[in-house]
Amino acid sequence: MEIESVFVDSKWRILTELAHSSLSPTDLSKKTGTSMANISAQLRLLEALDFIGKEKLNNVGKGEPRKLYSLKKEFAYLILATKSVIGKKMFKLDQESMMFVSVWMIPDSYAPYLLVKLYFNHEALLKDSTSIGYLGMRGEELEIVIIHDHPEQLSILNDKQVARKDKIYKIKAHVHSMYDFENGVKNEDEYFTSIIKKVFIIKDKDNFLSKLKKGG
Repeated sequence: MEIESVFVDSKWRILTELAHSSLSPTDLSKKTGTSMANISAQLRLLEALDFIGKEKLNNVGKGEPRKLYSLKKEFAYLILATKSVIGKKMFKLDQESMMFVSVWMIPDSYAPYLLVKLYFNHEALLKDSTSIGYLGMRGEELEIVIIHDHPEQLSILNDKQVARKDKIYKIKAHVHSMYDFENGVKNEDEYFTSIIKKVFIIKDKDNFLSKLKKGG
């Protein structure tokens, strides 16, 4: 079976839904608009390929789901076609590689390069961050959010700059502890809720920002 076929049609839709939360076959059928027979067949295939796993639930009531499926591994499938290199590769992601792959999903054309350069320029400061998220670019300003156990140590990032070709971009970093940020979101503070609504997550240890973004 060609691996590309996993990333199209109903199988891709299933993976997309399971990336957000664990779901039963019935939930997946409703969300994807696909028959239960088709969902069951696709789930068996994805499970055999080790993309997803299932949890059997005991002591559930009548009509409640007995199995929940979830994404089993975090991975990237890279297709590269240049004049010097051409190839395809699937690889498992760890926290560091996930960040450098995730940034290329950002639609702003300059942001990925600037974020990677920023990280390497200040790796000693950023490597222990719980989460890093991209908030946007305003002219020549790169806006990010960082969750860190000692936010005061990273406040100096607001005095830093990062260059691309002949342009210099200022860094605007919103740096907070997990406790302050989580409380801010739960108390519906406008400042924190606006960040969580627009953040593009590029590093997220233990899914801290992801859970808040999903309302968890």
